Amino acid sequence: MSNTTEINTPLYFSINEVAQILGVVPATIRNWEKQGYFVAQRSANSYRIYSLDDIELLKKIKQYSIDDRMGSKAIKSLLASQVATPPTLSGFEAAGTSNQPDRKLIGSKWRQYRDNQKLTLEDVARQVGISISYLSKIENGQANISYNILERLASFYGKSVLHFFEPEEAQRHLIEHDTGEPIQAGIPGVTLKSLISQKEHVLFPVMFYVEPGAGAPETHQHNGEEFIYVVQGQFRVTLNHTEVYNMKAGDAMYFKSSDFHSWTNPGKKVSQVLWVHCPVER
Repeated sequence: MSNTTEINTPLYFSINEVAQILGVVPATIRNWEKQGYFVAQRSANSYRIYSLDDIELLKKIKQYSIDDRMGSKAIKSLLASQVATPPTLSGFEAAGTSNQPDRKLIGSKWRQYRDNQKLTLEDVARQVGISISYLSKIENGQANISYNILERLASFYGKSVLHFFEPEEAQRHLIEHDTGEPIQAGIPGVTLKSLISQKEHVLFPVMFYVEPGAGAPETHQHNGEEFIYVVQGQFRVTLNHTEVYNMKAGDAMYFKSSDFHSWTNPGKKVSQVLWVHCPVER
């Protein structure tokens, strides 16, 4: 594909580039797919391709499987509480649609960042080690760009690649009533809404809306700490297979994420539950 033709298409990386980002070998990523943790997108010539959001999901899979040494069943259960199982990366559909930012949009962000720092094309190109014309094409969405170049640009601006491409609206301090971003749970009868919109944070507060009989009955565990507060309805949490806690509105609960846990709504009405996860254990 020519670098002189405008490429207003989503930005994707090869499996080799993603392996470099994650610090694993490509065979590891392929093995994760074989185990059913995700379904990779494919390009027109059937090569695996990955977006920035895909990389975020794969980073979680790496944490669960390599860092936390969780078993396959536990990993699938945990992923099921966050995305559809098995997740198709970026929600890629047969028609080839995607909600990923395209190269033109990404290029405009690079240009805005450079302008904010009052830098010229020559200033940045010289420091990054690319030609002025190539940088100009990148900023105008008219050039193919590899992860290596993205990393060099992000490093020049003092940012990581993934951090750089997060949306500006992710800096909201106030989440007004019913404006939290929906989270794809992949669990029938369960709706989630994020209660935080920051680029850097430790706590993950989420509002759960659980239909009667719905939940995550398969036990799972991971790193961190959990806090639950039942806003309305009933909620049942089972710890370590035998400890059953039946909660009602106004009840609160705390436990280590390393405890095996599962949950469900045993009542006849929708339960609303504030769930706060801190992935770092004190």
